[in-house]
Amino acid sequence: MKINLITIENLFDIFHYEIAVKPNENVLIITGPNGYGKTTILNIIFNLFNRNFLFFQKLVFEKITLVLDENIKIIIIKTVKDDQKRLFDENRESDNKHTINFLFYQGEVVLENLNYVLELENTIGRIIENYLPIRRIAPNTWIELGTGNNNILNTDDVLIEFADQLPDEVTKNISRITSKKANEILNSIQVHLIKEQRLFKKTIVQKHERSFLREDKTQTVMVDAIQTYADDLKQLIRDISQKSFIQTQELDSSYPKRLTNENNILQQNEYEKKFNALKDKQQRLTHFGLYESKQEFLNYNKNDAKALSVYLKDFEQKLSVFDELLEKLELFSNILNERRFTFKSIKINRSKGFYFETVKGKELELGQLSSGEQHEVVLLYELIFNVKPDVLVLIDEPEISLHVSWQKEFLSDLLKIVKIQKIQVLVATHSPSIINDRWDLVYNLEAPKIK
Repeated sequence: MKINLITIENLFDIFHYEIAVKPNENVLIITGPNGYGKTTILNIIFNLFNRNFLFFQKLVFEKITLVLDENIKIIIIKTVKDDQKRLFDENRESDNKHTINFLFYQGEVVLENLNYVLELENTIGRIIENYLPIRRIAPNTWIELGTGNNNILNTDDVLIEFADQLPDEVTKNISRITSKKANEILNSIQVHLIKEQRLFKKTIVQKHERSFLREDKTQTVMVDAIQTYADDLKQLIRDISQKSFIQTQELDSSYPKRLTNENNILQQNEYEKKFNALKDKQQRLTHFGLYESKQEFLNYNKNDAKALSVYLKDFEQKLSVFDELLEKLELFSNILNERRFTFKSIKINRSKGFYFETVKGKELELGQLSSGEQHEVVLLYELIFNVKPDVLVLIDEPEISLHVSWQKEFLSDLLKIVKIQKIQVLVATHSPSIINDRWDLVYNLEAPKIK
């Protein structure tokens, strides 16, 4: 599922935007001066599909419409409550003077009409914290305590997973915030937001000191993103290497039986073609330290053609485990090394994930890279390794700390990544250098319709 059109009426009580994604294009660039709502548009999408409805209560707008594939529409309407309802709320000491309706359409048919009530979500939040071993760490985001693995859940996950532990006052009203049809549509688009502040990441860690208070057992800390990603890559390489080891053991143990049952007899030209392709892949894997087998290739012999057929099939399967990772590693390292970082290049291996080395062979601490270099590494790693296929990626100000020459190369790199990852990307930027010569992908907020 993809977003094809976004319309926003009376954003900040000023702007009207109608933002269309071109057919057969998976990249849209939103540009414009400060204060016109570039980041806000990304946040509208992110908060909608992550069900943070409180965001829309605070946002100044009149109507938002998103048109998706399969003629699906999501319409968000914000209206001022009538005087009688506002008086009732004021007597309850509420500052909520608006109602928000989320309408879900397919064609002209209304699938769901959800009325979002701010007080209801706050009530549910308080009850969740009182009844369950769960703590809120952000709007609509919770951490499950006492499990040892710091499970992160959204409010919907909590309400579904712990429904039998919650009082009736919560469960009977769940449908007023979410419903089956609405969830199906919201789940159809997974969103990954890459913020303008990328060099540090929040993480949840266990406190070492003893505490009798449940809430004090964990804490949020900021860590260097670049070192986190190097460690993540190291673990990814280990996991896939372990998968390869298991695959090899299974193939080797069944080799005699499969040899007996093999009917295919390879001809020499076919064998040599496959032989050369596998040899090339083996060398590429060895370059990244992913494959250390001493296994040698055998020369073609007609009398052994049957055995050689099984041998090549096995080797293809053993190496194919690395295919996706190899493609990503080559793209990641090629882009960074083509950037011609000042007298340094990226290296990848299984013991460190990635690191940098000077032209004189001296290893650098990742923190010794410049701000621009770190931004480049972190942004590319996010796009290539952390984003899953068929996800909508929102990138806010990719130009931060990047030299103009690097900005000009960003879009061509992004299009390569989009092709591999099969993702849709929305970019918010101030920089014409990011756009380069692809103004056909741009929606400019500087010439909006003003209400």
